[in-house]
Amino acid sequence: DTEGTLVDALGIRSEEGVALRATFIVDPHNIIQHVTVNNLNVGRNPTETLRILDALQTDELCPCNRPVGGDTI
Repeated sequence: DTEGTLVDALGIRSEEGVALRATFIVDPHNIIQHVTVNNLNVGRNPTETLRILDALQTDELCPCNRPVGGDTI
């Protein structure tokens, strides 16, 4: 996306014109299930992204801080 078309469509361009740090989890039906957008000075945590992905795949209610593979409610 050298022209920033997707960045603009998703609304993740900073005032300075730079893409913010964003993670989108999209299901097989192309429906966005989770979005995280961080300021440029805040890094992303891949472990947290995997935890959220695992929780979404359970299709059940998951408690706060549930580890990957943990119990559901």
